[in-house]
Amino acid sequence: MSTGKSKITNVDELLSSMTPPGARQADSGRIRKAIITAGDSGIGRYAALALAEDGCDIGITYAHHGEDAELTAAAVRKLGRQCYVEHMDLSMPENCIPAIDALVKQLGGLDIFFSNAGKMTQKQFPNLELSDMDDLFRINTFGAVLATQRATRYMLGMDPDGNTSKFEEIANMARKVLTGEVRSPRETPGRLIINTSVHEHAASPVDTTYTMTKHALGGFIKCAALALGGTNITINGVRPGEIATPMNDSDPEDAMDTKRDLLPSRRVGHPAEIASMVRYLASDEAQYINGISYDVDGGFSVGGPMVSKGYQKVV
Repeated sequence: MSTGKSKITNVDELLSSMTPPGARQADSGRIRKAIITAGDSGIGRYAALALAEDGCDIGITYAHHGEDAELTAAAVRKLGRQCYVEHMDLSMPENCIPAIDALVKQLGGLDIFFSNAGKMTQKQFPNLELSDMDDLFRINTFGAVLATQRATRYMLGMDPDGNTSKFEEIANMARKVLTGEVRSPRETPGRLIINTSVHEHAASPVDTTYTMTKHALGGFIKCAALALGGTNITINGVRPGEIATPMNDSDPEDAMDTKRDLLPSRRVGHPAEIASMVRYLASDEAQYINGISYDVDGGFSVGGPMVSKGYQKVV
């Protein structure tokens, strides 16, 4: 029976124990490679900059605004890191394949994948049409899942175009790692991060289809974490609240001045505040976080219907 007494007996042992086992890899000087979808603006842009500050080489995608993507890339390069840009329009989800393939080739590998691309439309349930749902599910859910799947296969060193069911092959490899049949194919941590939304768990009277797509991503994150157990790859989500981005018809410089009187933080968020969570989830320190999503929403999630009223662009 444990006595509750620590086995650590001196200061040096205590200080060395501050780093959990496996948090620092033998090749800690190795440059990590990160891909961010929709890195041309908003959260994706600031995530690219945050990861570049942490020493990562970066690949970004864009759907419509190539000049904005090149501005992000120029900023990353000014920080001393490499940055590559590829077009990717997820209205056809399979478009993710050539874009991710090209970025992995240019980067020379992949360690971090941030699925950030998405779209929002506002329609209440009685007015929904099949075309609305098809469009948003293609971009927000099917595109995100397929892109993350492609990235995962590269992280695992698998044939990205294998003939068997892709997730079945990934799950089989994970089971073999857990049973000791094979070693994990990754000696260094892999990080999958999904931009969901507060609407992954919070309902909205006007964003019906958007909310449905984000609920689906929450389930995907949990299932993928189970499938990837033992592979040294984690998957987690970030749930932003209302952030000053083009999706919300706003710019980052508007964040401090755009007031939300019923929100605990009393303002909308800056995309760099979401990027800070992405940076953390991509780090070694986040190795024991897996299969979960984190709210970065200024208190939206704790307010329920009261905050929802303030969320409707009321100053």
